[in-house]
Formats: sequence, C-alpha cells, structure tokens
Amino acid sequence: MNTEELHRMHARHLAASRRAPGTVTYYGNCMKRLSEYMSAEGISAPSELTRGHLGGFILWLRERGLSPGGEAAVMRGVRASLRWAHEEELLESNPMARIKLASVPQVRPPAVSSEAAREALKACAQTRHPLRDRAMLLTMLDTGVRMSELLQLRESDLDVIGGFLRVRAETSKRQRERRIPVGVRAMRAVTTYQRRERRPARATVDTLYLNRSGVPLSVSGLHHVLIRLAEVTGRSRAELAPHAWRRGMATAYMSNGGDIVTLQLILGHATLDQTRVYLRLSDDDLQRRHLRASPADNL
Repeated sequence: MNTEELHRMHARHLAASRRAPGTVTYYGNCMKRLSEYMSAEGISAPSELTRGHLGGFILWLRERGLSPGGEAAVMRGVRASLRWAHEEELLESNPMARIKLASVPQVRPPAVSSEAAREALKACAQTRHPLRDRAMLLTMLDTGVRMSELLQLRESDLDVIGGFLRVRAETSKRQRERRIPVGVRAMRAVTTYQRRERRPARATVDTLYLNRSGVPLSVSGLHHVLIRLAEVTGRSRAELAPHAWRRGMATAYMSNGGDIVTLQLILGHATLDQTRVYLRLSDDDLQRRHLRASPADNL
C-alpha cells in the first residue's frame, strides 16, 4: 500500500466521521509531502518507514523553506494519518509513535486592531463597492465568521428583526448550524448594502455578497478587496487578512467584557482550547485588566 492509497482510505474514514472537506484536504496535502520525500529516498511504501526516515523527512521540510509552524502542521497531519493506519491494522507498527515534534515558537498571530478596523472601514469609500465592502468588514468583525462562511451567506440567513445571522451546517467547518448575534451597526450596514448596492444577476441568486457581475463573490475577489484596503491604509496584507478579522473579533470581544464560553459558541469551536488560541491580549489590555483586578490595589 502506497501513501496515496493510504490517504484515500483515511479520507473515506474522515468523510464518514463528518469531518470538514478542508480537513480532508489538509491530511491529503501532508501525505503528499511525505510521498514526495519517500520518492526522493527510494521508499516505496509507508510500511518501510522508520524513525530515521521520519527524522530525515523533518530536515527535508526545513530545507524547502517551511516555517516552524508549517513544519509542525505537516508533521501533525502525517502523525495522525500513520496513527490511524496503525489502529486500523494497515501498518504493523507506527513509526511516529515515539517521535517528539519540535516546539513551535509562540508568535502572536495577526489580529485586526480597533484602529486598523476603523481605517479599513473609512477606506471602503475608495473601493468599487463601498457599501458591500463596509458590510463585509463589519460582518467579519462583529461575528467572527470564517471566510468560507461569509462568502456563502444567503439573504435568507439573515434575521434582521431578531438580530442574528445563520451559518448553515453545510458551510460550517464543523458541519453544524449556528446562530450568531449581529450588532445594530453591522446589521444596518448589511441592510443598507442590500437596498442600495446589491444587484443580483438573476432573481434566483440568494447569496448575500455579490461581485460586480451580480454573482457570488469569490475567495479571490474577497482577497482582492482586502489587499486594496491594505494598500490604501498602509497596513500589511497579513494585518487585514480574512482570518485576522476573526482573531480581531475574538480579542475585542474579550477586551470589551465578553466571556469565553459565549465566544466559543459564536466562533463555532469544538473546545475552549481552540478558542483560547485566538486570545492574544495586547499589553495595554493586560494592564487595564490588571488595574481593575489588582489584588494589591484592592486591599
């Protein structure tokens, strides 16, 4: 059994377990990397892998310029795939069983700050679709929806009176529907865009955010908008990337007094540990919180 066959079997298992398509793709990309290394080393099957081979694989990844985080991501995917194959008795032993992965340096991931958000919202006036782009930014900032969830929102997913939007199960990473509260400012921006700028190519087009042709905005289209806003504001692309808005929402939500359990439900995370990864409070936030709760100052 080669790596491609092993992944096909693993992919069927993941699909049966209702794992998101993106997760299946992630494991496939990791095993593709391993297959490339094995071909270069003359290793024909995963059953021939040893701890030494996998140590060489780590070095092979580094030589190709992968960051520590990228290296760790590939190795986690390979480890999970080989562990599954061993548990299913497709491999007699798991060559990664005793391999300890290198720790990844703790780097604060980019998160949209309040200042950057204000600048980007102001810069929307210079784009081709100012009302749409303003509505999208406020939707991302107020709800923390993922890029794929944002682009697949339908008009029928909005509950304007109740102040909610629905992320449908088929568009959610966890394949579970959730209802997310939307603030007054964000909902007003969305309804203004709907009334004044949204022009669907056909009456049957229900997708909320459309391009200039009146069809659903694509991933590349959203990236183009954010790149343009980064250029206008003088920010880096990473500062205004789609996931930076999700992180910015989480950080601002907690800074403004929100609780982590509610945040977990809004973001659609399976565990609180996943939510905690998003919480990288700034030094100013930490100081403000300490001033409010300082044990010594409150004696």
